Amino acid sequence: MSGVLDSATENPTSAMRARPPWRAARAFATLLHEQHMPATTAASYPDFSHLPRLQHGAGEEHSFVAAFRRLLLTLGRVPPYWYLMAVSGAAFRLQIHCNGWRMNSTDVMCGFDLTGYLCRAFGVQTECVWVCGDEQRMRAVRKRILANLQRGWPTIGLGMDGRALYGLIIGAITDEHLVALDYSVRGHSQEVLQKMAWCYHLITGVGPPGAEADQVHQACALATEVMITPRAASFHLGLDAYDYWRATLVNPEHHNPLAQDWRAHERNDGNYWLCCALVDARRSAATFCQWLAARRPAVAHLARALADQYTNIADAVQPLVDRQTVRPDAQISAARPWTMHDRRKQVLALDYAREREVRALALLQQLHAEAGAEIA
Repeated sequence: MSGVLDSATENPTSAMRARPPWRAARAFATLLHEQHMPATTAASYPDFSHLPRLQHGAGEEHSFVAAFRRLLLTLGRVPPYWYLMAVSGAAFRLQIHCNGWRMNSTDVMCGFDLTGYLCRAFGVQTECVWVCGDEQRMRAVRKRILANLQRGWPTIGLGMDGRALYGLIIGAITDEHLVALDYSVRGHSQEVLQKMAWCYHLITGVGPPGAEADQVHQACALATEVMITPRAASFHLGLDAYDYWRATLVNPEHHNPLAQDWRAHERNDGNYWLCCALVDARRSAATFCQWLAARRPAVAHLARALADQYTNIADAVQPLVDRQTVRPDAQISAARPWTMHDRRKQVLALDYAREREVRALALLQQLHAEAGAEIA
């Protein structure tokens, strides 16, 4: 746990005054750790310091899947991120909230919930416990988190760094101060901001992982299901999500990117994040299909063709981000607005991507029809 405080200070409270509350809380927790404050049971926890950090730009933008990969590493299981993305269905999903480009559209737990598919495929039983800042609930769940740590089981949590991202609880400073890997810019592990956390996925049991054949079959089945299913709860899904995204982009009345309200800020960030997540997902899908081609010679021609389609989708959307045609809210201003011209450029890329999704669907149907036994 390093890099949270800008520098050592003899007066920590004055150094924290200028910080946002969540930064001050994290800095204080780090100070406790650096001054070796007593911990009642922390010494009995396994050492998870070897786990790779969570960071943006490292090819793991779906935070639940990235956290789950690290959880599996603690259990001695080492499937790559792209494989987990495929088996969970996240590599093939596009989902958008019906009330605009909400940030939770890419959350694997929202809408068409993929977390159960992922956990079951690898023999991990979990219980999702919502706390939403409630102190009484947090006290109860913290006891279970600490008990699981003593068994060598870390816990996935949502919002532990004050943002709508997942991380992994890997230890504790004291019995009341938990430490997690998260997507914070600085440091390897950070203090859990318990008042801001939304929920925790607690392990309740660990069994043997499913057979590879079953995992591959699940990935291929979900690839079709998440694309042809039009709605999941309050979310547009698959091809319907592409159509909704397009319709809202070309409609200037749908969204004013310069409006000074939380919804406009979230939509700016949400649209940007949807593009980033789509690229991340389809790159994972392409890698999985390339692996499948090498692993299953009987379906290699179809798997390679699928990999080409998913690569084309990622290659079409990536330039929107690289050239800043699509930008996060912090980079949109009156001096540098996100214009209808930018939005039409995005529509052209998404139209191309949707056409490739339709082609991929046809290939998936052919895969099931011609070689169902080979992938089952």
